[in-house]
Amino acid sequence: MRADLQRLLRSPLESAVLQDGDTQFTGLVSRLRPSQLKPGQVSVAQNIRFDEAGAAKVREGFRSISGALTTAAVVPYIRKTAGTSALVLIGTTTAHCTGADQGGGRIRITTKNSGGVAIAHGIPATGGMVNLASFTGGTGTLNGNQEAAFVSSTTFDVTVAGVSGAWTGGIVGAIKLTGGLKTVHGACRFSDPTASNDESIIIALNEKAVAVKLSNLATTDIAYPVGETVNQTADLQQEFGKVVLRREGKTTLLFDSQDGATGFTGTPAFTKVATGTKTQAVELSDSVSVGTDGKVLFSMGSAHGLETGDRVVVVDAGSSGLTVGSSFRVTKVTANKFEFFASVKAAGASTVIVRKNVSLGGGFINAPAAAFGKLAGQRVFVPFTHDSAASPSARSPQVRDEIIASDIFDNQTFDPILNSFRLNAGAADHIVGMHPFGDDSLVVFNRNSIHRLIGVSGSLLDVSSHVLTDELGCLARKSIVYHAGAFLFLSDDGVMGLTFQDALNLRGTDVPLSEAIQTEFKRVNRDRMDKAVACYSDNRYYLAVPTGISTEPNEIFVYSFLNNSWESIDTVASDAFTVMDLIPAKSGKVNEVYAVTTQGGVIKISQTGRADDSIFETTAKQNPSTLQIGARLRTRAYTCGTVERKRFNHLELHIHSDADHASEGSFSLIAEDPDSVTELGTLTDRLGSILAKGEGASVRTRTGNPRGFSAQIEWKPSSGRPELRGVSLRGSNTMNSSTSVK
Repeated sequence: MRADLQRLLRSPLESAVLQDGDTQFTGLVSRLRPSQLKPGQVSVAQNIRFDEAGAAKVREGFRSISGALTTAAVVPYIRKTAGTSALVLIGTTTAHCTGADQGGGRIRITTKNSGGVAIAHGIPATGGMVNLASFTGGTGTLNGNQEAAFVSSTTFDVTVAGVSGAWTGGIVGAIKLTGGLKTVHGACRFSDPTASNDESIIIALNEKAVAVKLSNLATTDIAYPVGETVNQTADLQQEFGKVVLRREGKTTLLFDSQDGATGFTGTPAFTKVATGTKTQAVELSDSVSVGTDGKVLFSMGSAHGLETGDRVVVVDAGSSGLTVGSSFRVTKVTANKFEFFASVKAAGASTVIVRKNVSLGGGFINAPAAAFGKLAGQRVFVPFTHDSAASPSARSPQVRDEIIASDIFDNQTFDPILNSFRLNAGAADHIVGMHPFGDDSLVVFNRNSIHRLIGVSGSLLDVSSHVLTDELGCLARKSIVYHAGAFLFLSDDGVMGLTFQDALNLRGTDVPLSEAIQTEFKRVNRDRMDKAVACYSDNRYYLAVPTGISTEPNEIFVYSFLNNSWESIDTVASDAFTVMDLIPAKSGKVNEVYAVTTQGGVIKISQTGRADDSIFETTAKQNPSTLQIGARLRTRAYTCGTVERKRFNHLELHIHSDADHASEGSFSLIAEDPDSVTELGTLTDRLGSILAKGEGASVRTRTGNPRGFSAQIEWKPSSGRPELRGVSLRGSNTMNSSTSVK
C-alpha cells in the first residue's frame, strides 16, 4: 500500500512517528529542568570530557606517580633532638605514668602499666620528643610536646619552666603535630634553570621538603634549617630561580638550587632569610673599562655583597659613557668581582661608582613574615601583617588589608614606608589573594572587595589604586586563575569572573560562571570552601572543592573554554583522593596537570592514556589500587517537540571505542510524567560482545514503550574509554484521551 494512502486510512487515534536526539554534546547544565536544556547540553556529566567534534568521552584515568609521603596528625615515632635522620618507634602508650619533681622545672617521668609496673618507653639514649597528656597533681603546664632526656629504659626527664610538684595519671605518647590531620602543608612547581623541560614538584612536609622530579619520578629531600619545622599552611613559589617558602608569622625560608653548597648537586637545604632592618647599600667604586660587547667589569679589593640578578644604579659614570641614575642587572658574580652589560661604546679606564637601590623613606627591611607572596612587575608583593624580626609578631595595630612590595628583582628587600599600600573599600576586610594583570598592574582580592594597582613595574611613588568592586570578594586564594584576559575565582556566590574590557579596565560578571551547575555547588562544604584550589591547563579550568562532609577538596569541577561550558564533575572512588593543590607542570615539552594530595602523593590527572584510576590508597609505598572510573552521562530530556505524552519505543546510540581500549557499558531510559526507569542492558547484550578497540557501532534497541512527557538516556561506561557520539530516540503520541494519567 502506498504511504500516502496509509496516512489517509490511519485511525484518528494514531500518531505519526516522533523523533528527538543529539548529534553532539557540548556542556553540562544541572540548574535547569532537563526538558529545558538546549540541544547538546546534558544534565549529568561525571568523569566525562567533550572533545572538539562534540563526542562525550570518558576522561583519562588518574595515575599516582608517587606514593603518599606522610599522613596523620600523630607521628608514630620520636624525633631525636640532634636531627631528623633517626626515627625511633615509641613504646607502649600507657595512662599510668608518674612524674617526680627534680627541681628547677625538671620532672622525672616513669612509664608504668596498669599494675604499676615500670615498662620501657622506647626513647633513644640521645633523647627525643614525646607528647605528655592527662598528667595532674602538680603546678604549671606539663602536658604537651616536650623534649625528653633519657635516664633509663623506664624513666626520662622533661624540663619545663614553671612546672613543679608530683604528677600522676599521665599518658606518654608520640608527638602530636600542630598542623591538623594533614602533614603536607604546601607545594609548587619548580623549573630547573639549568635544564629545559625538566620540572619538579616540591612538597613541604613537617620535617623536610621533598622534590619529585617529573621526568624520572626521582625524589630529593630538601632539609629545613636546624630546629625548624613546618606545621602550618605554607606557600611555596619560585622567584628569580629560587624557591621561597612562606608561612604567616614565621621567618621566610629560601632554597637556591644554583648554590653549590645547598643546591640539588650538593646537600639540598632551605635557609632562613635575613630578618629585621637592612643596612643601606654602600657605594662600590672601581676603575673599569667598557668592553666592545658592553661588558662592565668591577674588580673589587673586598667583598661587594652582590648576587647574580641584583640591580645596581650608576652614581658616578666618570668617562665610561654610562648614564648617572641608570640601572643594570648583575649578570655574573665571582669572588670580589661582578659584571653587567650596558648599551654603550667601548671606553678606556674610568672610575665608575655604583650602588644598590637605597630607600627614599625610612630605610629597607628584610622580608616580612607573610602567609604568601605574588610576583608582579619584577617585584614580590606580600601581605604586610607581620614584621620581619627574628621572632616575628603581628603588627600593631593589626591590619589585614595592607600589602608591601619588594625592590625590583629583589625578593628580600622591602620599603615599609614608600612601598606599602592599604586596600580597603570602607568596611572590615582582609586580603585573600593577589594576581598580576599585564606587565604593570596587580589585582588584589580581598574577602569583600577587589582592587587593582596600576604602575607596579616602575617607581611605586606613581602607583594608583582602583576599587574594581566592593560587592563581592574571594573565598579561596588558590582558586584564582587568569586566562585570556579574564580572572576566575571562588566567591560566596560561586565561581565569578573579572573580564577584560580594554587596556585599563576589568569588569566583574553579573552572573556567576557556576550558575549553570548551581545545584552541584550546593553540595560544596561551605565551611571549608577556603580550601578550594584551581589551575588552568589545555583550555580548561580545574577547580577542586570539598563536597558533602569532606573537609578537604575531593571533587574536581571542570570548565571548558573551548565550549564555554562546564564539562564534568570528576570523582575518584577512594577516600585517599583529597587534593591539597593542582599544579600544571611538564615532564617533557607539554604541560600536564598534577594533583598533590593531602597525604603527599602526586597524581597525574591529564594525558595519562589510562582507562582506569591508579591511586595509592595507603601511606605505605605499595602497589597502587586500580579503580574503575565512575563515568556517567545523562542527556537532556527529549520531548520530541510536543507537550503531549508519548510512548518511547526505539533508541539508537552511536558509540566508539578509543584505539587502546575495548569498551563496555550499560544504558537506561528515564521517563518523566509518569516516572519510570527502563534498563536497556549492556553493549554485550546488544552487540553480542564488548566493543573492540578502535571500533564503532550503532546500537539499536526497542525500549518497551514506556510512557511519559519526556525521556532521558543515561549511559554508564564500565570499561575502556568509549565516546558517545549521538543519541536518537523515537516514539509516538499516546491515544488522544482527555483523561489525565498520574
